[in-house]
Amino acid sequence: MRKESSHDKSPVIAVPDFVGELACGWDKIAVEVRRSIAESRAEKPILVVECYPGVDELVLLNEFVSRFAPKLAIQASDAYHSRQKVDELIAPFIGRKVPASGSFPRLSLVNFFDAEPLWRLRRTIDELKDGLVLIVGCGASLIAWGHVLVYADLARREARQRFRHDEDGDIGKDHQALPANLKGRGAFLVDCGVADRWKRPLIKRWDYLLDTNDPSQPKLAEGEDVRRGLHAAAKQPFQFAPFCNSCLLEENSLLLGFGDMRMEIPAIDLIFNQPQALLGEAAHARFGYDFPIRLDFPDQVNGFEALDKGDGWREERASVGRAMIETRRHWFSKTVSPDTRGAVNVLNFIEGDEAIVESDRGAFEPVVVHRAETFVVPASVGRYHVRPHGLSAGKEIAIITAFVKA
Repeated sequence: MRKESSHDKSPVIAVPDFVGELACGWDKIAVEVRRSIAESRAEKPILVVECYPGVDELVLLNEFVSRFAPKLAIQASDAYHSRQKVDELIAPFIGRKVPASGSFPRLSLVNFFDAEPLWRLRRTIDELKDGLVLIVGCGASLIAWGHVLVYADLARREARQRFRHDEDGDIGKDHQALPANLKGRGAFLVDCGVADRWKRPLIKRWDYLLDTNDPSQPKLAEGEDVRRGLHAAAKQPFQFAPFCNSCLLEENSLLLGFGDMRMEIPAIDLIFNQPQALLGEAAHARFGYDFPIRLDFPDQVNGFEALDKGDGWREERASVGRAMIETRRHWFSKTVSPDTRGAVNVLNFIEGDEAIVESDRGAFEPVVVHRAETFVVPASVGRYHVRPHGLSAGKEIAIITAFVKA
């Protein structure tokens, strides 16, 4: 009987030098945030809870209000434009074909705010002499920078599901009145694109990241720990969390390991925080923050032609492909040593049971991959080794690699 290989159901990227534990559940989250507020030593501390679209802002507002009893509590949506104005704002983008990242050069989160109520809220904060100010919502940091910034994040695939099930509305409007075919499209392409552009520069300012993917078990990590995890991810081969079948990196997630505990973060956060290390200088200059390779690329290959061969290996190149993406297939029974050459590699294991990806310099821990799994090798890795492993040791296996052409 043929023995099946064991797939890694939860590929984790360990956060280096992490000591302690995540704050899980609202009681522990409150203790940690209260400590940070106290350390600010401000007579009028401002706690800002910035939210990604799809996060249940009302739940967050209620949880923080009940535990912190702020002197002033503000929901960012109080300063949004009217629904009619927002409809007019996003109308040109609904149904429009856009890049995978959903970025809109002419549409910013600032555009969703009405200047008059925004000014009024800022004045109210200024006039308050002391006591805690709490601001919650998408665009909360636009109202005030604050002393403590908590970013409530959510995977895009989870945000899409919540919009489809009418759990939360679009930025500045009640999307439940929209036709079903526009709910997901408007929320995903407009809201997420706008929110992503707002999120990018905030990542380096996060005091805390709040994982809200599981409403029953929110998790809070210090921003510095999360950034250290992203930095580590950009220097080693990695796989995505196995919760999403989407071919777009933007809808996939990463699992960061904090000791024995895990936190799910959107994979796009890695591009936002480590674009050059992940994509490579040339690819980042060409594509910006868009990930240039679809994760289902093997399905798009129409045939291969022989390119080169050696002892225990042969290499083929896709005969038909996209102008900017090169796709190659390696068959090998011994170790092969690809080089990223400064461009991100996306690989799919298509034949065999098990392979291992290693560094000859010990730059990262070995990564074991299995048939049908996709993994990413950041541009910063450079040369790496792949060889048959486990059940495939000594047998011929095959891997398809896609990368940006020089």
